[in-house]
Amino acid sequence: MLTRFSVRRKSKDIFQKVTTLRKQGHSYSEIIKETGVAKSTINSWINFAGLNLSPEHLQIQLKKRVENHVLGTEASKITRLKRKDEDIQRFIQTHKNHIDDPLFNFGIALYESEGSKGDNNCFSNSDFRLIQVFIKFAEKYFGVSRYKNMSFRLYIHELRKKDLNRILNFWSNKLNIQKDKIKISWKHNIVTQKRINLNYVGQFSLHIMNVSHLTSKLLAISDIILHRYQKI
Repeated sequence: MLTRFSVRRKSKDIFQKVTTLRKQGHSYSEIIKETGVAKSTINSWINFAGLNLSPEHLQIQLKKRVENHVLGTEASKITRLKRKDEDIQRFIQTHKNHIDDPLFNFGIALYESEGSKGDNNCFSNSDFRLIQVFIKFAEKYFGVSRYKNMSFRLYIHELRKKDLNRILNFWSNKLNIQKDKIKISWKHNIVTQKRINLNYVGQFSLHIMNVSHLTSKLLAISDIILHRYQKI
């Protein structure tokens, strides 16, 4: 049984330190870190001393938790940004020797004009030649494969449903991929008779997987290339 005499005999100073910390609104984990006393002992001492937290102390603990969460979130953000910057710098060092390569330059320009500006690594166009070139660019300089690291989607109007098989065959043959690898997204906007073009084979989109920070890497290289030509 816990009494004031047993507390004093065991450790009066540490008992006082525990109770003082609790009065100041410190949590159990903070008291354990400060004193090294077991949680069960702290709990017994706190109850013995009648130091169950008041609403004011609970508010102090809540404020501390919020502050610690904010600090943790900011630290994680800084760490992620640092890793991203290191990843981009490694890419620049690895590929800076390709800046005079026409395919490399053209692929960079294609992505900056037709690629996504977010982090979803997508490139789309209705011209199969540009899709072909960009796939070759990605395969050569990023080490990805159209068969393993890319997904494909075709955007086509619902009026062309009867012609879908021919259109899929067209893209499959041009890009050397299987038809069942191409997902379909139907457009439902109103099209006037004058605008219907039976030769149009849709907007084709490809998504590159397993490449981190693709947009940032390509834009960083693009800035280097643009800076070079600005001096001419």
